Amino acid sequence: MPQQQVIERKAKRTVTKFTGTVACKNGTSRGIVKDLSPAGICFQLYFDINAKTGQEVTIESEELGHLTGIVHWYRSDKIGIKLNISSNTAAQISSYYKFFR
Repeated sequence: MPQQQVIERKAKRTVTKFTGTVACKNGTSRGIVKDLSPAGICFQLYFDINAKTGQEVTIESEELGHLTGIVHWYRSDKIGIKLNISSNTAAQISSYYKFFR
């Protein structure tokens, strides 16, 4: 029986549950930020926006403000967004942990 390879994530995720809006060229949907890390977000969509891997998206929420990223994966009603890393993004995520967590 082959051993399963354990894959560790590069960044630790924090389980969250706050609402926001995600938009791409195909549409916009409200939804729930299911988890957050300094590198990305798992976003559960209320409505399908036909997001595709590699597509640019913007995320808006009261807790995080305005962020941008790329769709890294999509499964059913959830999309994984790899955030565009910048000092501003890092500050917004740090602020979330400080004030909302």
